[in-house]
Amino acid sequence: AANIIFRREIQAAENPAEARKEKIEDYRSKFANPFVAAARGFVDDVIDPAETRVRLLGALDMLSTKRESRPPRKHGNIPV
Repeated sequence: AANIIFRREIQAAENPAEARKEKIEDYRSKFANPFVAAARGFVDDVIDPAETRVRLLGALDMLSTKRESRPPRKHGNIPV
C-alpha cells in the first residue's frame, strides 16, 4: 500500500529504494497494526492468538441458541 500511496514521493527522492523503505516503515507504524485499528473502532478487541479458539467457540455457542424474530405482517396476501 505504501508503494501506491507514496508513489510520487518515492519517485521524486534522490534514492528511491531508501525512500521506499522509509515510507513502508512509516506506513506500518501508523496504520498496519491491530492496535491502531482497535483505537479507531474498526475491531472490538485485540486478543492473544492462544485465546482464539476459546473466543471463537464462545461466540459460536452464543449464536447457536439465537432465533430470528420476524415482525408481524401488516397486510396479508389477497387470493387471486
